Amino acid sequence: MRYLILSILILCAVFGNRAADAADGVELQQIKREIQRIKDEERRERERSERLIEELEKKVDQLESQNRQLQQSSAKLETQTTEQFHQLQEQMSTTPSPGQFARSFADYLGTHQFTLAGAVAGDFIYDRQTATNTFALDFEPILLYRVTDWLLFEGTIEANLPAGGAAEFSLPVATAQIFLNDYLEIQAGIFDQPFGDWYEEQSPFWVNRFVTAPLPYGVEALVPPTDLGVQLRGGAQWGDLGQDVDYTAWFSNGPSFASEGPVPVAGQAINGVNTIKINTNGLGYGARVRFYPFPLDSELGRLEVGASTLNGKWQNGNWYNSWGIDFNYLRGALQARGEYLEMYRQMPNSNADNRQGWFVQIGYFLNQVPLSGAPEVVQNFIHRLEPLVRYSGLNQRAIVSDEIETVPETGFSGSPSIWVPHPREVALGLDYWMAPSIVWQNEVDLELPEAGGSIATFAGNPVPTITARGATPNDVAFLSQLAIGF
Repeated sequence: MRYLILSILILCAVFGNRAADAADGVELQQIKREIQRIKDEERRERERSERLIEELEKKVDQLESQNRQLQQSSAKLETQTTEQFHQLQEQMSTTPSPGQFARSFADYLGTHQFTLAGAVAGDFIYDRQTATNTFALDFEPILLYRVTDWLLFEGTIEANLPAGGAAEFSLPVATAQIFLNDYLEIQAGIFDQPFGDWYEEQSPFWVNRFVTAPLPYGVEALVPPTDLGVQLRGGAQWGDLGQDVDYTAWFSNGPSFASEGPVPVAGQAINGVNTIKINTNGLGYGARVRFYPFPLDSELGRLEVGASTLNGKWQNGNWYNSWGIDFNYLRGALQARGEYLEMYRQMPNSNADNRQGWFVQIGYFLNQVPLSGAPEVVQNFIHRLEPLVRYSGLNQRAIVSDEIETVPETGFSGSPSIWVPHPREVALGLDYWMAPSIVWQNEVDLELPEAGGSIATFAGNPVPTITARGATPNDVAFLSQLAIGF
């Protein structure tokens, strides 16, 4: 029994050990499998890390390559930029002059350019002394033809329709303008007389602030309005910007006078354009200098002072001499100008024919007058107005009755009080500017002639009859003109 129990215990211990060993073996297998799984995951993770590292290395290589390319491009661009900057500096250091820029711009536009400019004006004219009122029309196209940047042709055709007469046509300007350089120009042909500042710059009716011309440049002009010849023109800057001087010198056919018979007399009118046939005793010659003392950036305005002379021989080799001084001043809305001139004519059979003339005028644009509180339509109307006043006069020994013309026309009232040896005129003007090139001008002329002098009457006789000129009645004229420039 004892042995049986002992055997049973031994068998139980043996079989228990074997069961324990079997359980340990299963657990060991599980551990091994878990270790293998971890190893496999580590291997796969390592492979993924290696692939990721490889991809990152490839990306790094690509980025480094792109960076090298960018650096090369940046260096190349920097070099090009530096070169272009130096080129711009060189170009800026050699900035073209205004003349060079103008020529370059003209070359860009091309050659053989044809331009039509000019103006048209319609007038209403009333004169109290002659009790006339009438309309007149003037059309002045200007033809400009540029052949090259150094050669320009200019021609002006004037078509005037006076009261009670047929249309009159003339060619007051026909010139070839040759630009030698930035400071020198040649003009050849029929040109506005460069004497003073009136004929050349103020006489066009769309430029003149008044409807009429001042007396020394009107129907009893002291110098010819146009001439035929050659001009030399130039200018230079002597100080700051705006401080300039310009000059004009010319040779021409010179002055000639209306001939009412073989006996010349004092007071004969000057011919408009001289011809070669009339002037057979030598050429006329003249010079003008204009000086601008104020720089543009000053607060003194713009001042021009000038001096002119015109000399030559007229019929039978007798001398003609004239000289004048003038000024022109602009400051803001104010503009003023004036001139004094004299003429001397040697006479073959009597005392010299001496004449003096002058004018001064002033105007003021109302566009800067404050009108706070006024309706906008009233402000707009008043700001377009320019009131003006002008005083002009003329002294001479005599006039020729056969030359008196009282038919009104554009720029002339027809007043008989102008045709006297000592006319005086006060002109009151009021301009309404519809646009920079469209102006409605209104002018009242107070003719206040002084007594004195003589009047010569040919009446078909070779020798004129000379009589004293007494008092002349005062006169009033009204002119209204619409001028349109184009």
